[in-house]
Amino acid sequence: MPKARIPIAACVCCAFFFAAAAAQAEETVQITQAGFKPDRLGVPTNVFGSANIGSTTGPVPSPITHVNVFGPAGVTLNLAGTGTCTAAKLENVGPSACPKNSKAGFGGGEGIYELAKEIVKEHFTLDFCLGNNHPGHVELLIYLNGSTPVSIQLVFTAKVIQEPKPYGLGFSLNVPIIKVLPEASDASATSSFLTLGAENVAYFKTVHGKRTLFHVKGIITPKTCPRGGWPVASQFTFEDGSTVMAKSAIPCPHR
Repeated sequence: MPKARIPIAACVCCAFFFAAAAAQAEETVQITQAGFKPDRLGVPTNVFGSANIGSTTGPVPSPITHVNVFGPAGVTLNLAGTGTCTAAKLENVGPSACPKNSKAGFGGGEGIYELAKEIVKEHFTLDFCLGNNHPGHVELLIYLNGSTPVSIQLVFTAKVIQEPKPYGLGFSLNVPIIKVLPEASDASATSSFLTLGAENVAYFKTVHGKRTLFHVKGIITPKTCPRGGWPVASQFTFEDGSTVMAKSAIPCPHR
């Protein structure tokens, strides 16, 4: 079975859930889901989302080369009790080599490329781990795995960034050109989904001489929600040189 490997680069898929339905040039991005679970104010949460990516001129969208993702103002991170993994462990062994308290989420989607005038689709999975958990320097490592028809294992890096209001924490991603096979077109994606958070991750800490179990908080929702919802945005740059700036909002919680 053919196998492709690419060195560390940036995540191609983990930003799709923050964009609004948008189109510019030949590429389209349609968000099918985005939100927090639970969606209460000021609580530890999971961020989830999914999207479809397309082209107005053909079945294979232009590959994404860069993504800036902007989350809403007020989202915070509490990474006390988390661990970290390394790109080398992911590349050499896979997600099983990473500590459980470094796990930060999961996802997947469908990739697409053209080979000998035939359109080839391939499902992939995503595993998210913390590569750096120090405040101001937080990074995510993303392990992409595809098995059929071509075996592909990639490691990406996403840096957490802080944007001015109305946005807040976000991600900055450089995306490499993915060449699955020498004779195939550059790979792209037609769909992606993900969930980020620290659900069910726990650690022990000594308090007043007693070993106590704590749960990792991870992502924490804002304490307030503006009228119209939490604003989010993404900027996509594609291999064909086009750029799409998409904006949307996550609805406020029901009282």
